[in-house]
Formats: sequence, structure tokens, C-alpha cells
Amino acid sequence: LCSAAARNATAEQSKLVAESERLSTALLNSISHELRTPLAAITTASATLSETRKADGQLSQAMIAEIQEASARLNRLVGNLLDVTRLESGRVQAKLDWCDVGDLIHTTVSSLERELSKYAVKVEIAAQMPLAKLDFTLMQQAIANLLLNAAAHTPVGTEILLQARRENAELILSVADNGPGLPADLLPRVFDKFIRAEHAPAGGTGLGLAIVKGFVEAHSGKISAENRPSGGAMFTIRLPQSELPPATKSAA
Repeated sequence: LCSAAARNATAEQSKLVAESERLSTALLNSISHELRTPLAAITTASATLSETRKADGQLSQAMIAEIQEASARLNRLVGNLLDVTRLESGRVQAKLDWCDVGDLIHTTVSSLERELSKYAVKVEIAAQMPLAKLDFTLMQQAIANLLLNAAAHTPVGTEILLQARRENAELILSVADNGPGLPADLLPRVFDKFIRAEHAPAGGTGLGLAIVKGFVEAHSGKISAENRPSGGAMFTIRLPQSELPPATKSAA
């Protein structure tokens, strides 16, 4: 019996090691590809900018814009890697404070002005939305990741819908797109690390949605994904709001 138990333990350990190695390889492959693309863009744009100098102002502006876009992409990649590291080490703790939901949403959308410029972003915030207790920074990143995910999977020029409402003792935030939707076999695993749909465009590490899930769970919240009847995918965040906002308390 002891020998059988030892063999089972060894086999289980081998499986864990193999899975760890597989994930490490996937991460390295993803990082190397993701770093190479924006770095190539920065290198090419910088060389062109250096050659043209002031000869062609319009071309120079285009090169500067390309450098800025590639730099932002690199910054997001590094940020995602750091966020995953923090989540896996258990170092992410939500610092809850009363926040204006409208301010959170508009700040997030404004920070992605360049990335979302080719899409019709529609924001719907329920009237008389009370303050919500949450970590502004973590939720800003979570919403940003959902918006970037929507932009990556929906046709240029179509609508991305961001909604916020209060329902019972929950703050509900949702992001919906008009893309092809999520394959049925992907739905149960969509928040796992390195998961990418076959129709996903080039680029991306497959970490964004996993980070969203981690940040939401740091709030003791839940996130779900579904396909909309009208087409496209919708991601919904539910954050518990058991405490009454300060204004409500004073009014009571």
C-alpha cells in the first residue's frame, strides 16, 4: 500500500512538473513574440524618423505615433506580466475605498483613447448611481483589460458597450462587443492563463482575462462570460456592496 501511494504521489508530482514546464514554455514563447513585434516597430520607426528628420513633418508625426503605440503595447505587456506574478504570489489585496463609479469608468475609457479610437464606445451608467466600495486602481485595470479584449475581437467601427448598474447589494459592470463571440468549448476556460480563441488576432499574451478574474476575486466578486443572442461576447463583473455609501448613511 505504501509503495502504491508513493508511486501515485510521484506520478502526481511528475504531472505537476510537466504542466509547470508547459506553462513556462507557453509564457516564454508568448513573451518573445509579443516583445519582438513592438520592438521591431520602434526600431523601424526610429530609423525612418532619424533619416527624414524635418524633411517631412507629416511622416515624422506618423512615425512618432507608431513609436508611442508600440511603447504603450510594451508597457501593457510588462504590466500584465507583473500583475500575473503578483496574483500568483498572493500579493494582490484590494484596498477598498468609496469611489465614484462614473469617474472610474470615464477615467478608464479616457486612458484608452488611442486604443479605442476606431470603435464606437458607448457608456451607459444607471441614474443616481451611489458610490461603490472598491479598489480604484485594480478595477480600472480590470475594465481596461475587458475593453482591450473587446477591441481585439470586434470589427473596426462597431460598438463596444460598457454598462454599470446597481442591483440589490451588487455593483454590476459589463462589457459587450460585436465580434464573433466565444466558441462553446472555450467558455469554461476563457479566464485561464494563455487561453486564446482560434479567431483571435495576432498579438496578445492570453493573460488579460486571467488578470481581470484575479482582480475581481480580490474584491470577493465574480466574473462571467457569455455569448449575446444578438452576436458578440459579454463579460459581466459582480462586486458585492454590503455597506451603505456615506451619503446614504448620513441620510438615514
